[in-house]
Amino acid sequence: MTAHSVRSAADPHPFDDKPLPAPPRRRPAWLDWLDATDPGQLRLRMATEVVVAIGVVLAAEWIFVRATGALQVPVPPGTPAAMAAELWMLNHALTVIAMMLGAILALIGAFGVGMFAKARAQLGLILFLPLPMLALLAVGLTVHVRVISLALLAVVLAIGTYCRRFGPPGFMGGMLAFMGAFLGFFIQDYVKFGQFGWLVAEIGVGLVALIGVHFALFPPRPGAAVRRMQRSYAARARGLASEVAEHYQATSRSGETAENERQERRLQRQLLRLNEAALLIDAQLSPAAVPTGWSAAALHQRLFDAEVGLGNAARFALALARRPLPAPASALIVSALRGIRDADLTAVFDSASRTRQLAEDRCREIGADDCVLLQRFATSVTDLGTALRAFRLYPASVPSDDAVDEEFTPQVATFAGWLPGSAFIAGAASQERGGSGLIERIRLAPYARIAIQMGIAVGGAIIAGDALSGRRFYWAVIAAFITFMGANTAGEQLRKSVFRVAGTVIGIIAGSVLAHYVGDRVWLQIVVVLVSLFLGLYLFRINYTFMTIGITVMVSQLYVELAEFSNSLLLLRLAETAVGAGVAILTVLLVLPLHVGRVARVAARQQIEVLADLIDRCLDRLADPASAAGSDLQLRAAARRVDVAHQALVATIRPMRTPVFGRLASRVAGFLETAVAAQHYARNLLLDASTRYADLDKPAIESLGAARRQLADSVGAVTAALAPAPGVAPAASGGDAGRDRGPGGAPVRQYVRCASLFERVADQLPGQPLTSRAHLALRDLQLLDGALAEAARWAGVPVTDLDTVPR
Repeated sequence: MTAHSVRSAADPHPFDDKPLPAPPRRRPAWLDWLDATDPGQLRLRMATEVVVAIGVVLAAEWIFVRATGALQVPVPPGTPAAMAAELWMLNHALTVIAMMLGAILALIGAFGVGMFAKARAQLGLILFLPLPMLALLAVGLTVHVRVISLALLAVVLAIGTYCRRFGPPGFMGGMLAFMGAFLGFFIQDYVKFGQFGWLVAEIGVGLVALIGVHFALFPPRPGAAVRRMQRSYAARARGLASEVAEHYQATSRSGETAENERQERRLQRQLLRLNEAALLIDAQLSPAAVPTGWSAAALHQRLFDAEVGLGNAARFALALARRPLPAPASALIVSALRGIRDADLTAVFDSASRTRQLAEDRCREIGADDCVLLQRFATSVTDLGTALRAFRLYPASVPSDDAVDEEFTPQVATFAGWLPGSAFIAGAASQERGGSGLIERIRLAPYARIAIQMGIAVGGAIIAGDALSGRRFYWAVIAAFITFMGANTAGEQLRKSVFRVAGTVIGIIAGSVLAHYVGDRVWLQIVVVLVSLFLGLYLFRINYTFMTIGITVMVSQLYVELAEFSNSLLLLRLAETAVGAGVAILTVLLVLPLHVGRVARVAARQQIEVLADLIDRCLDRLADPASAAGSDLQLRAAARRVDVAHQALVATIRPMRTPVFGRLASRVAGFLETAVAAQHYARNLLLDASTRYADLDKPAIESLGAARRQLADSVGAVTAALAPAPGVAPAASGGDAGRDRGPGGAPVRQYVRCASLFERVADQLPGQPLTSRAHLALRDLQLLDGALAEAARWAGVPVTDLDTVPR
């Protein structure tokens, strides 16, 4: 940290030589809600771009067919009415085929361009996408043996899934290759291979329209993207501060209740969402995205300072709410939280200064523990105010007065603009040996595992769906296919299958009502299709059920346009969807399953490992303030790696946090609560270890080294318990201090508490007050030891006090 972001607790008003800006005008509540629920308006922009692109492509394809007569069959004058009606229906179907080809390309292309940040890469992806689609479309048109065509669908899909190894082009190209084979199979009765040139032209029309829409209306603007994400961060921060203030007042009046516990869990979710927005900003910090006068490192620093300050202020406020504080102290806490909510920096700094002074003047009356909490709350509020003063998150940024010149490397990777969730963790788990079972021991690259599963699932769905309806079997295929899209573990795949069936049920009801109301009014059909698709895309990250509802309503309108709609047809679609989902569920449970528990162990281990790395760097800084390994930027980078690992852990265990998992769900929830606490303690350690104070003397450094070795050895016991081969533990850094001896002399790893060792170091500090950064850093280490010991218990590792370990 710089001198402004990390300072003495006695410096309540940084930048005293400059006036504090007036609070900005509050934004309308609905805008704050929109920004808070949709970080950076990612969902809104993606859904809007897809719908606009599809709308433009549909119009362009219709105009192209009308202007050129592409694939149309002439109707000579004098043709009998019955034959003319048949030819009209054929031409109408061919027009719909042209529009579908363009719409599918627009859907997948507009959805996929977000995987690249630069315009050149986006253009390259768009130009590439038609190639696999056209290649397999040609193959689908030439294969007229039904059994071979059906087998081809499963093979193409498996190969296309394997192509995920080549990144976004392989991922998107694999999907379009499958869609090409799929459409080729269904339109071969309408289009002959000799007419393939017209299909190429129609796909080309869709390609040109997509390029025009994307680069004219939705070009990549990194700076604007960061500003939008900044607004979302600010909206979430305001919501968190407001809710903490309300919760503080309610708790301080009523004490602890079950309602308060629920409210605290909700606040933890809000802190997680705030961290998500911060990580998404970090991921976009490129030179093109940084405002004038800033560096990426300075922007990252202010963002980190603001997030940690607000998170600590919220946590300490909740802790103080359960304490019997005097009324003036409670009033100052509420005033500080409201100042944060309103971005009133004068109120923020004034409340923090008065809180600190009150804690010092009435420490004996309040109590030592409460006094420390008040001091830490005031320091956190001041940290936040300092960050907001230099980097105005409400509502726009201004150039920093102390820009950091260090080179900044983002620690956050995104997928289509979003955090990857469990994808990376599942990939690591897939390539590790699992449990003792034969299947669990199989190690495969994630794309290979999913390719095998998808090929088998789609093959089974084709057989089962074809037995149910030879004409409509494709709904079973799509249901099986969708199960594996964006789902990385067996738990996620099961959830998605259930959501798809539930969404189909609801969509059938809505689709039936709308189909009867809209009738054959084409313009109203297009409106319903686009609106339902927009809502499905906008809400699908909230729950995939919404996407399924939107697709089902859209398909209902397509059936009306093709004169095939009936309620029995929708019920058949439900049956086919259930069959496909059922086949997919059996596949993910029986064929190379990647159980969520196996992935969760890897996620938990990685969380502990990156946490240990951060602690180690902070200890380097404590032992030697000039240590290069403990530089400010490296410390914050290590903290961001902890945040990324925690987000992945939460995404991984989400399917396990249901009553279905019984005691396992309780263990998972307990471990997660412990991980959250450890994350907060580590952040405080980073701040407290970043201040330069008097160097430790030699005895204190030796004591710190002993405590450090003991902590490293104990953490090694936890990571060993979470390792893929539980019987083989990694070498410990501290000898056998964390081991006991089991039967036959085999070492048994255990977690040995070391808080007393850090307390011993604190006792050796010369003349430092209890609220000094040095004492607070050692207090953070004691709290971390307690949190890690609790994590060890949840991981099944024995926990022992230091004085009970044989020496």
